[in-house]
Amino acid sequence: MERNQILAIVVVVVIVGAAGAYFLLLPPAPPPRPNSIVYETIGNPQYLDPATDYETFGNWIIYNCYETLVWYPFNSISTVPTNWLLATGVTISGDGLNYTFALRHGVTFQDGTPFNASCVVYNLDRVMKICDPDGPAWILGQCIVGGGAVLSAVNDFGMGSTQHMGNYSAFIAGNPIIALDQYTVRIRLAFSYSPFLACMAYTVASIISPSWIEAHGGVGNGTHNTYVDTHTCGTGPYQVTSWVPDDHISIDLAGNYWGKSLDQATYPYAANITSITIKTNEDVNSRILNLKAGTSDGGLWPADYIDQIWNKQNGSSGDGTVKSSISTLKLWCQEPTFDVMFIGFNMNPTLNRSGTVVKSPFTIKDLRYSLSYAFDYETYISTVLNGLAEQANGPIPRAMFGHNDSQPLWSYDHTKAVQYWNLAMTKGLDAIFANMSYHMEIYYNSGNTVREKACLLLKDGIEAILADPTATQPNHTLAIDVVSLEWASYLFQVQHKQLPIFYLGWAPDYADPDDYVGPYCQSGGTFAKRIGLAGSGDGYNQTLMDEWIAAAGQSTNATERQILYGKITSYIDNQAAYLFVDQGQNIEVESRYLNGYWYNPMLVAGPYFYLFYKTFAVGITT
Repeated sequence: MERNQILAIVVVVVIVGAAGAYFLLLPPAPPPRPNSIVYETIGNPQYLDPATDYETFGNWIIYNCYETLVWYPFNSISTVPTNWLLATGVTISGDGLNYTFALRHGVTFQDGTPFNASCVVYNLDRVMKICDPDGPAWILGQCIVGGGAVLSAVNDFGMGSTQHMGNYSAFIAGNPIIALDQYTVRIRLAFSYSPFLACMAYTVASIISPSWIEAHGGVGNGTHNTYVDTHTCGTGPYQVTSWVPDDHISIDLAGNYWGKSLDQATYPYAANITSITIKTNEDVNSRILNLKAGTSDGGLWPADYIDQIWNKQNGSSGDGTVKSSISTLKLWCQEPTFDVMFIGFNMNPTLNRSGTVVKSPFTIKDLRYSLSYAFDYETYISTVLNGLAEQANGPIPRAMFGHNDSQPLWSYDHTKAVQYWNLAMTKGLDAIFANMSYHMEIYYNSGNTVREKACLLLKDGIEAILADPTATQPNHTLAIDVVSLEWASYLFQVQHKQLPIFYLGWAPDYADPDDYVGPYCQSGGTFAKRIGLAGSGDGYNQTLMDEWIAAAGQSTNATERQILYGKITSYIDNQAAYLFVDQGQNIEVESRYLNGYWYNPMLVAGPYFYLFYKTFAVGITT
């Protein structure tokens, strides 16, 4: 019998009247949608293909529908992948260069295709054949034999280029991923890389049905498969059944999920939730009202609205009832994340602004310094985020190995902001503003009220500079607008280097500092190439930065790594390429009926629904 069919303890109500007291036994009220969940959030996934998607919403759907060989343990905050999914174990050679995985028998994909070693080879090879430079291919390619050459060709010449395909052919010829037999696969590394198992836990190593891919267009040379970008067919507990952009995405329980009976031995209510509808609702007040009314079961509740539910209890969130001031809702908050948030300055020589190519003002380092001093960090964290964050002092988050505790924090300093503004004006800033029609835009993704307020704070800081009588004034009034874009469109424009200033963040792919300094600081890194870090001027040496990052990632000496990461943090901070804002904390709000949520720093995109279930609440009437 399912959990939601079992009556909970009835309530004894004492009613006092003229005839004295009597007792009334009342049945509990059933939960709405006993086997389904409605969750509300903002935006849309960019893609559903694990080989191409590299953002939180799509990542969330992927790890509910697809599986990797190894993952993170259920009901744990551990960031070490020890939960064997499509593999049952691994043997690592003494030199750390060969990982031999024993694969699980008896698993089938949702289309009925059997899972085996050839499926693993097909999928990991496919990642490098597509190798979207804005995607997650670098996580595997950086350390697998021949992968570095493929990444370099794509970064230098583009995906699908002759150089990409040539280096990919050499990659395949080198047999970096080998099916030793039907249920054994070996992956060969170019160098010993201690976080490799954690890399394999990221969604890029998810396994899709090869026959399904081939039936829907196959694998192109350096191109996306648009069908696979918008549909799913894996071995996981759920599969996407409907996606209407800007409205909803629905996932339903797969009827042939291999792990159901195995998991239910430990988690009796696993697979209790048969359908989840994730709705796009960018109105925060509407989302909150729907949660309170029970129209939805969970949803994005931003930090700037947390005072409406948080009772200011500190410490553990327990089962979610400890910190909630609303009896019908559960709240988890204050769990520290590895999310590092920043405002990025586009330092590419030119910007494509509304179809017009203009010179970027952020190639002037003094302007970046000015704005870094113009932002009020303390107000943002204490007032907007209600204290649910710490100020970040670089790309590597606190509590992670490699973080530089001694790196100074930037602070709001109006005097210095004006000083560096005036220096920037002596270096041609006004002429650039003229070419921009004296119009500066600061961007965030729509529906994200926290990011909107951060951008407004930066606008306030710039306007305070302009209002200062000691500030050198542009020759025309400078208009500053804060502009929102839908999530997928926002990412597209960031990736194509079109936005001058934008607010984004980095959540962990794997819990190692290399996962942060690579994207933020390395040539070809996710953000480094988008903001034009290599050409940021003022003596910045990208070759030196790349050497430090490579040495730190490949070193097996912890002390050496710590020193190198300290150098990297200091160097990128001195360049003021990013305005590092905060390292956030978790917020999760759900209905009192829901059970099964657990927080893990590696699952910040959203909850894993497979272990969820609903219970009856106590109903009282008179």
